[in-house]
Amino acid sequence: MKDPVYQSSEAIFTSPRFSLAREVFRIDSVTVERPVIHHPGAVAILAQPNPDQVLLVRQFRYPLKRWTLEIPAGTIDSGEEPLATAQRELSEEAGYAADHWQELIRFYPAVGVSDEEMVLYVASSLSESPGTPDVGELIGRELVALKDIPALQQQGMICDAKTIMALSFLLGGAWCMNGGSGTC
Repeated sequence: MKDPVYQSSEAIFTSPRFSLAREVFRIDSVTVERPVIHHPGAVAILAQPNPDQVLLVRQFRYPLKRWTLEIPAGTIDSGEEPLATAQRELSEEAGYAADHWQELIRFYPAVGVSDEEMVLYVASSLSESPGTPDVGELIGRELVALKDIPALQQQGMICDAKTIMALSFLLGGAWCMNGGSGTC
């Protein structure tokens, strides 16, 4: 099978956080158009203030029109290193700083529509830090007992890919196997 040949890109929408383009590719004599979201990348942070809890943030997600529980995360600013973004986001969103950081994995959360790469970090040796969410960001930290995670997932509160992935690393994937209930 031949690789498609990139032909062109037309900007449809641009914002400080991402852009949407119509991209054209050629496969032999066929022209293929695809909408593509270009994103500067993001980070996510798995943090445990103590061994039987995990740090999550309760956040209103405008696209879903509801609240979710997620690990802290955020978009990389132009020129910023991913680790600096993770340190900033942990403080802004959750009011914590960490002495130790370890990159766990890099992944693409939505390869069918976006080039966004996300870097998942583990933050440890936590201490409280003043947090200041971005304007319009409705968010608050919650320390969640590990034993409560399956029920929160079944209720649909834990529903995003980065959080499910991070918690699967922490707890093993079995917590997400719930016989079809919830959103895993």
